[in-house]
Amino acid sequence: MNNSMCSLVLDEEIKEAAFQLGASKALGFDGFSGIFYNNYWEISREDLCKMVKAFFQGEFSVHCLNMIEIALIPKVPNPEAVTQFRPIALCNFTYKIISKILANRLKPMLAEIISPQ
Repeated sequence: MNNSMCSLVLDEEIKEAAFQLGASKALGFDGFSGIFYNNYWEISREDLCKMVKAFFQGEFSVHCLNMIEIALIPKVPNPEAVTQFRPIALCNFTYKIISKILANRLKPMLAEIISPQ
């Protein structure tokens, strides 16, 4: 179980995570969305894979990627109270890719680590 969580990240695993994320989701704090990586994968692949691999090898801190911008989306026309807004967190897309890789690796183990009760 631990081996799959700690194994080196492959380029194909990074691509899979990037393409699993919604291409039309809102832009993150970095200004990039999934559609950018879907359309320009061959151009961005090398730098993105290098950054993600460096994170998993402990050579890169996610601190600089962990900036989130909160946007308030109105639930009703002409909102007048804070409760009439829906907050949305706009995360850096590279941060989302790292999170997706971790989620993909953890998914097969959930039955082993979560009690049925």
